[in-house]
Amino acid sequence: MEAERTLGIIGVGEIAHAIVSGLCDGTDVPPAIALSPRGARTAAELAERHENVRVCPDNQAVADAADVLILAVRPQQRAEALAPLTVRPGTLVISAVAGTSVADVGELLGHDGPVVRVIPLPAVSRRSSITVTYPAHPVAEALFDRLGGALVAPAEEAFDVFSALTSTFTSYYAYLATLADWGTRQGIDGEAADRYVRGLFENAAHALTDASKTLPRIAAGHETPGGINERIRTTWYEPHREPLERALDALLADLKRGY
Repeated sequence: MEAERTLGIIGVGEIAHAIVSGLCDGTDVPPAIALSPRGARTAAELAERHENVRVCPDNQAVADAADVLILAVRPQQRAEALAPLTVRPGTLVISAVAGTSVADVGELLGHDGPVVRVIPLPAVSRRSSITVTYPAHPVAEALFDRLGGALVAPAEEAFDVFSALTSTFTSYYAYLATLADWGTRQGIDGEAADRYVRGLFENAAHALTDASKTLPRIAAGHETPGGINERIRTTWYEPHREPLERALDALLADLKRGY
């Protein structure tokens, strides 16, 4: 995205903070950014840190200033936040509102210009996260390429599948917390258990950087026949694989209906 384009963001929570940080921290020519007052503390902190960032008095002022308008409000707030807005013709609208189709965003805004859906993650703050986008748009892709890379979904149905996959994020952290908690209950010092689990999975994640190996191959490479990893996989993971898939199926159905 060219520096002369103004980026507006409505809804200044964790994802907006991550996007602004990724675009501004340690960069030579960050874009001008206009933030909504929703999430006032975060917006004020970002404006204080970056001279190219300003907080607007209301959402309409953000829309008026923006050449590229990012919507980062919660699904439950979408009607209240979006319906009153007037978006300038030609504005690129980028929606991070979960479960809200391209058509629904356009209808809520009364906007017949381009709308792109995205799934940004907190790691865009470090410019190290792949962001799924739909449909293809060169400006949206250039923006998220700066933040770690854009992955264009081939259809909106596929975008919803990527969105469902993203829902497993916090369960992964909860899984690690459960392991550390179990170790503590077995008598290990809590700090030591936490440190070990973190180190264990930081090292395991390194294997994911080798794109020449499939995920099943990586898993097999960390397991020996009759070993302790195989035991936990067969006694715990395998019996719970189908419930996980059913939960994802149910979420996907909700996402397709409008979450």
